[in-house]
Amino acid sequence: MRATAFLVATLTVVACGTSSPPPYEPLRQATRQEIPGAFGYDLVPVGDFRPNVDPSRIWPDLAGAGTGSEVSVTLAEVVHTTDGVDWGPSWVFFTNDLCYFTAKGDYVSPSRAGESDGCRPRNMFVQVVDASSGELLAVFEAYDVDLTWLPERLGTPAQVARSTRFQ
Repeated sequence: MRATAFLVATLTVVACGTSSPPPYEPLRQATRQEIPGAFGYDLVPVGDFRPNVDPSRIWPDLAGAGTGSEVSVTLAEVVHTTDGVDWGPSWVFFTNDLCYFTAKGDYVSPSRAGESDGCRPRNMFVQVVDASSGELLAVFEAYDVDLTWLPERLGTPAQVARSTRFQ
């Protein structure tokens, strides 16, 4: 009886100690972080949530893919406590230097928007995609004043400046 109890306890310890780390560990948001110029939207860590959708499969279908624009991605919840918004867990893509877009997500010519140059490096196009279903949840603008903002991710290094890292 004691031998059986010892064997069960040993197997439990071994099984718990050999579990694999959650997928996409380096891409996970590490801390609560404000999205600059997004008027109250924050990124929040998702804990041990395991996504069903690979971000590298989502990216080619999103606005900005293939344009050479700078992009960062993180696995996080996007919240806005005042408005009661909670999108997550989600893949959140930040693309710099994209043109203005309409409420429907269509790009708008800068001249039609009354601007001489609507495509500015400091503009960030934020796309929030459900990490379980791949459904696009939200699209909004943000603003990176000094072109240094990046999501605070768990990975080492936390983020390679201005490169897309999916693995």
